[in-house]
Amino acid sequence: MSHVILGHCCKDASCVAACPRDCIRPIPGDPLFESVEHLYIDPNTCIDCSACVSACPAGAIKPESALSESERQYAERTREYFTANVPMRPGHRTGLALPRAFPRTATPLRIAIVGAGAAAMYTVRELLQRSSTVRITVFEQRAEVGGLLHTAVSRQHDGIRKMVRLFDLPFGDDRVTIRSKVRVGVDVSIAALRRQFDAVVLAVGASQPRDLGAGPIPEVHQALPLLAAVDNARPGTPLRPLRGPTTVVVGGGNVALDVVAAIVEGRMRTHSGGPVTEVTVVARSSVRRPSFTLSALYELAELDATVTVDRGSAPTGDSPDPVQRLLAELAERRAGSTRKRRPLSIALSFGHEVTSVRSIGHRIQVVTGTGRTFTTDSVVCATGFTVTPLAGVPLGESGAIANQQGRVVAPDTGAPIEGLYVVGWAKRGARGGVGDSRRCAAETVDRLVADLAQASGSCRC
Repeated sequence: MSHVILGHCCKDASCVAACPRDCIRPIPGDPLFESVEHLYIDPNTCIDCSACVSACPAGAIKPESALSESERQYAERTREYFTANVPMRPGHRTGLALPRAFPRTATPLRIAIVGAGAAAMYTVRELLQRSSTVRITVFEQRAEVGGLLHTAVSRQHDGIRKMVRLFDLPFGDDRVTIRSKVRVGVDVSIAALRRQFDAVVLAVGASQPRDLGAGPIPEVHQALPLLAAVDNARPGTPLRPLRGPTTVVVGGGNVALDVVAAIVEGRMRTHSGGPVTEVTVVARSSVRRPSFTLSALYELAELDATVTVDRGSAPTGDSPDPVQRLLAELAERRAGSTRKRRPLSIALSFGHEVTSVRSIGHRIQVVTGTGRTFTTDSVVCATGFTVTPLAGVPLGESGAIANQQGRVVAPDTGAPIEGLYVVGWAKRGARGGVGDSRRCAAETVDRLVADLAQASGSCRC
């Protein structure tokens, strides 16, 4: 028997370095690494040593013998992956280049990091590994570190939430100072930080919801604060934010499916305390490239609800992509099916860019650019996020900070802004999971170190 990686894998890749048999694929740098949802352990070379279990920050690895019925799909997917890809050579280990070290300076380098989420944590780790004398100050507007691990990850995904323990070691280092409850841009400016520090790294995330033109409509809710309220409610006491039995969730990512799960499980109900009976998920993405992950779709399919795919042409069930296969199965379920009808129906509707949300009497209309209008009692917006504007920080057209591989640049000229860097969602947009920030941070710190070395005239890289 071998170990199996589950769907909530964060792709931090700590397990890759821990495995003594080099069983885990794909690895960072492999062309397949960015496209796969989670990593895979080769069952033909795994020796069940459990080193990967200890290394995994998300608790996403189990022995195959310990898998639950719903988790067995991941063992099958693992076999499919290694059947479709060239088997590795047992015992082969891929060499990893040593990270570039800071240049030696007469006084310790001082680095400011704005934000204390996962991207900041990985950046602190990178900086500490490259210098024994660097001094780091982390500015965080909240009282606690962790960022979206606290505010955006549902308690239903406990393995991911527990990744906050990764902050203990780097943030507890005596070279690191945490300044909490400091709002950069209000209590201190970016310009002031640039004067005080040798470099400033922006790890501010992307927390500003995209504007749907809804205005102050009481029955239009933002997903993240709503989910946080649900998670913080007293056990057994559902939240009652929704006006009636129909709800539209705008957005097609994992957060949107978390909202659906909270409704189905009765943790989110109507004002009167009654159940929601109909949920429509309106996604901008194409059904061919949905924004949610396969594991989130599996969780949706297992809920006590009737799930259908509302679109012109359903995906084909013979697709090699497991997301497409499952969507095809859902698309085939119809009202006339012999399956038992459930009390709540969920429709997934793809390819609709929402252009406006407006109140019409006691109902709400969600208008799309495809000409389709959805009329509902309540709307929950889970549409993705952009960076909150900061004075002195240029934003690109995508809503992320204008940058080139982590160096913040002027959008009009493309010239780097001296001493200013970015990491995480603020750098790459609101996409990718917690583990993606590890490689993102390494790239940014590489650029920072190279710039400081060039400025000091040092060749000790």
